[in-house]
Amino acid sequence: MSLVTVLLVICVGLFFYKLCSPNRRISIYGNKIPGPKAYPVIGNGLSFLTKKSFLLLMYDFAATYGKVFKLWIGKQLFIVLTDPTDIEVFLSSTNKHLDKSDSYRFLDSWLGDTNLLTGDGDIWQIHRKLITPSFHFKMLENSTGMITRNAEILVDQLEKLVDGSDFDIESFVEKCSLDIICEMAMGTKMETQLSKNTQYLDSIKTMTDTIVKRAVSPWLHPELIFRFTKIGEFYFKALHVTKCFVLKVISERRKALQEHGEISSMEEQEGRKQAQPFLDFLLTKSSFSEAEIENEVQTFMFAGHDTTKATISFCLYCLSRNEDVQSKLLEEIKTTFSDTEGNPSYQDYVNMKYLECVIKETMRLYATIPIVSRKVNEDVRLPSGFLLPTGSLVNMFIFFLHRDKNLYPNPEKFYPERFESRDNRPPFAFIPFSAGPRNCIGQKFAMIEMKIIISKLLLQYQFLPAIKSDPPMIETCLVIRSMNKLPVRITQRNS
Repeated sequence: MSLVTVLLVICVGLFFYKLCSPNRRISIYGNKIPGPKAYPVIGNGLSFLTKKSFLLLMYDFAATYGKVFKLWIGKQLFIVLTDPTDIEVFLSSTNKHLDKSDSYRFLDSWLGDTNLLTGDGDIWQIHRKLITPSFHFKMLENSTGMITRNAEILVDQLEKLVDGSDFDIESFVEKCSLDIICEMAMGTKMETQLSKNTQYLDSIKTMTDTIVKRAVSPWLHPELIFRFTKIGEFYFKALHVTKCFVLKVISERRKALQEHGEISSMEEQEGRKQAQPFLDFLLTKSSFSEAEIENEVQTFMFAGHDTTKATISFCLYCLSRNEDVQSKLLEEIKTTFSDTEGNPSYQDYVNMKYLECVIKETMRLYATIPIVSRKVNEDVRLPSGFLLPTGSLVNMFIFFLHRDKNLYPNPEKFYPERFESRDNRPPFAFIPFSAGPRNCIGQKFAMIEMKIIISKLLLQYQFLPAIKSDPPMIETCLVIRSMNKLPVRITQRNS
């Protein structure tokens, strides 16, 4: 090797070392926080080159290094929090720490950077204020009929599996939840449950897998490099599918509004008028640009179906393996349906307290969004004593928080009764919908949707454990899921 070549390699190496070296102040304070050994340039990137899922690897780090630990991803300092009092500092902030972590930039090509999920504080506040009226009580109240109708289609779809072999419940629930969010928020009946086309859903899986892998792999961060990798090629093909799907939904709804006027979004249902769908508001009343409308629709389509799909699927899986809980829950459901002559109202579902405990216990064990991230915009001294320097990123590790044995005795046990009272747990010990100003805007709708679907399914079918079933192998995309599916069996209930 010539001297010129050697000098060139050294210069390139020094350039990348300088480029990927953290700010000195961040490095000083970051090194005072416990965590796994990091290496120059790549940080802890090599730790994630393992068959173990990202989520379980993080769980191991939390068990090893304590309730506050650090990771270096390239030059970026990530501080992971699992204590509710530390987490409260960030999630309860009304102005200082509203900006989402830089990790969310890997969503920009898909969801953009001007939406409720990834937008920074100023953008988020504007959009939240404008969009909140679309999720008022009237919308929730008038959505029960639509959700029920889609839940009944799901019941019919499962009929062919009665007394059969194991099947993956998630693959059926995800189509139902997609149909519901499309009809509720977009005013569009997709009838995905009656179609064999899963291209959009498959593309979502590809993209969420890729985004997590990219976020923890510093060598995939540069856009130019990522685009020319195999994983980048698959990502952009999937992205094209989702964009075409969403643009078609927007185009068809705009055309319907132009042909029929806003009266098309005020259809009569059960003698009452429906609240205006979210997309109708964006197209007729908001000042959003075309790009902002697409970003918000992409966000609601993804977040509105993937999160509820995960919780409902894990819930039914847990019920199949806990017959005592299923029996107790069935009694509450039967009583509610009997008292309302088979037609519960929104308030009747709200009053189903044990069902709510079952759903909450599911979200405790299987936190739908396992990690929530924020930027540290100014130095923060945590209640636990650590100083988080400006410019670092903080990650609230909800999955570990919800399984903390000091907060939840016997944390691996599925025990809904623990939510019948709070048992003096700290306010931020249970945050399945995040918390504070940037909590989930659709959490009340999601809870009603989950209650209706689970009720309709349990009235019709008894859920049984799969014959061949290993415990769920948890992996993290953006929303929790099981690598080995969620197999169950069903049998018809006696009338």
